[in-house]
Amino acid sequence: MQKLINKISPGLQKIIGNVSWLLSERFLSLLVSLSINIIVIRYLGPDLLGKISYALGFVTLFASLARLGLDNIVVRNIVRDVDSTTEILGTAFFLRFTSSILAIILTITLSSLIHQNSIETHHLIVILSLTIFANNFEVIKFWFDSQVLARPMVLTRTFVLFLSSVLKVLFVARQLSISFFAWLYVVESVLTGLIMFYYYHRYQQSTQQWRVNLAKAKTILKDSFPLVLSAMAIMIYMKIDLIMLGRLTNDAEVGNYAAAIRFSEVWYFLPGFVCTSVFPSIVRSRMNSEEEYYQRLQKLYDLMSWLAWIIIVFITLIASTLIEQLLGADFKSAIPILMLHIWACPFVFLMVARGKWLLTENLTSITFKSSFLGAVSNIVINYFLIPLYGGLGAAIATVISYGIHSHLSCLIFPEMRNQFKMLTKAFFIPFRFHQNMLYLKSLKKLVF
Repeated sequence: MQKLINKISPGLQKIIGNVSWLLSERFLSLLVSLSINIIVIRYLGPDLLGKISYALGFVTLFASLARLGLDNIVVRNIVRDVDSTTEILGTAFFLRFTSSILAIILTITLSSLIHQNSIETHHLIVILSLTIFANNFEVIKFWFDSQVLARPMVLTRTFVLFLSSVLKVLFVARQLSISFFAWLYVVESVLTGLIMFYYYHRYQQSTQQWRVNLAKAKTILKDSFPLVLSAMAIMIYMKIDLIMLGRLTNDAEVGNYAAAIRFSEVWYFLPGFVCTSVFPSIVRSRMNSEEEYYQRLQKLYDLMSWLAWIIIVFITLIASTLIEQLLGADFKSAIPILMLHIWACPFVFLMVARGKWLLTENLTSITFKSSFLGAVSNIVINYFLIPLYGGLGAAIATVISYGIHSHLSCLIFPEMRNQFKMLTKAFFIPFRFHQNMLYLKSLKKLVF
């Protein structure tokens, strides 16, 4: 075993270590979150779950605007220009700070206009909007991502998760109101930021060295602007189903839908953590060899597709038992919603990986256009299907719109037509027997 480890390059060892930390933390989080969420969902019931899920969806739309699409841009810039790290981080924090204030004002103002007849909903939105400001400390995470250092972030999220879980159980035991659960989201965000701040200084870094460079701010905003619009579009078709359900149906329908997608969307961390660990390597391979770059990209697509197919089969087989045994009879309507919504996984996984290609190729304007196409299609399909089928209609609209965004949109733009072929090959990876045999023989090349 030691001989095998010694043969692995230092770069691959670092990526494997990073992925291992992230994977361990996520599976631990899944186990704890699932257990605690079951307790909370059963306590709230469809109506109250629907109410807080609607409020979260509403705030999330504006939170995506406040993030400015900086995540991958900042990581990329730090990797390319290490000497300017403090200026890049300082400028990114300044941009996020400003945008978060504007986003909070916009969120509260629009909510007060839309929810004049629902004081409780508006109250929840006002509380949850504070998480937008607390999330500014995510800028520190960009530095850890650029260094492929997952351990500090894993420890941070794990601690916050366990503390939050204890408080949720306490809230249920004391039968506290829904407002306490909303405030807990704010506490989680603030605490996460403070702990990340602590770890950043532990690595001999200092936020006091951060500087704002207006020229860099202009460049970052120029690069990220299409990503901001894209992030907004993505959030629209990820959360508009909850919002439209809330406006066109009732809280109970939203609650059943929200319960179902918790078991579906919980898997969406997988493409994110794999791509985050591999992204610096992909950037470097683009500089070295185009052939090597596209080989790695196809392998990444294939991996994303395999993960999605495994999840689809697994969830489809256990959906009925999962909902009935864990959530109870009140959420029986969530079963068919889950069995439909899980089919969005392949498109979501491939979409995340394709986003890395678009960023590396500096085609962020296409990211927005394809996201906008997916968002518009989701709104239109939801508008027609939700009044007829409720949560089922929203699930169908989600799957179709994800497919349009991640796959069919490639046919519209000439620069992406080669991606359509690669994504199609990846989508059918379970049926590519010869390729799967090759992967088994060269497993270590799948990532590096």
